[in-house]
Amino acid sequence: MPVEIAKAGWVYRRTSILKRWKRNWCVQYSDGVLKCFESPDSKVAEWSGVLPTKCLLIKTGSQVGNFKAPQGRSVESLLMLTFVGNHTLTMCAESPEDMSAWQTALEQARVLNRTASAPPPPPPPTDAVAPPPYPTQNAAGVAGFAGQMYYGPHPPPYVVQHPGTTVIYVSDYPSYYYRRRYDGSDVAMGLLAGAAFGSLMWGPLLWW
Repeated sequence: MPVEIAKAGWVYRRTSILKRWKRNWCVQYSDGVLKCFESPDSKVAEWSGVLPTKCLLIKTGSQVGNFKAPQGRSVESLLMLTFVGNHTLTMCAESPEDMSAWQTALEQARVLNRTASAPPPPPPPTDAVAPPPYPTQNAAGVAGFAGQMYYGPHPPPYVVQHPGTTVIYVSDYPSYYYRRRYDGSDVAMGLLAGAAFGSLMWGPLLWW
C-alpha cells in the first residue's frame, strides 16, 4: 500500500560533506519519513530520515545560527532539524511562507504516534477498601469464622450461624447465650437448666 504524501516541494539542502547548498525535491510522507531527491522523477533518495523516532528539535529562521542563506533567499526561510546523535539537517525553503508550511508538516511528523504509544494513565484512586478479616481465636476448640460452633470457657461476643435455620447468639458472659430460629421463636437454653434445678428441689418431696 503506497504511503501518502503530506508535503512535497523544492528546498535547498546543505550537504554534510562539502557544506554547500544543493537544490532537492523533498517529500514528507504521512508515516513520518522525510526524503530528499535530486528531482521529482528520482527513485533513489539522496537523504532520508525518520522523524518520529529520530528528530529531536526543529529550529527556524534566526534560531538556526550563523548560516548564510542561498543566493536570493532570506534567513527567515531557514530550517534546521536536529536528530539523535547530534546529527543535523539544514534546509532553506523557497520563501518564509513556504518555510512555515514545511515547519508545520515536519512538526506533525516529528510527534507522530507519540500520543498513541504513550502508556495509559494510572486508574483513579478509589476509596473502596477490603473489609478486615474476621478475628480468629488461637485457643483450642475455637473456630475463626461463622458457620461453626465456638467452644471454650470464656468465648468473646459473636454470632454463629449453623447450617440450617438456627442462629446462636453468644454474649460476653458465658452463661448468657440462647438460640433463635429464623421463624422468630426462642429456644431458651436456661429452660433446660431451670427444669433440672426444679426436679432436684421437688424430687425429695415427691418421694416422701
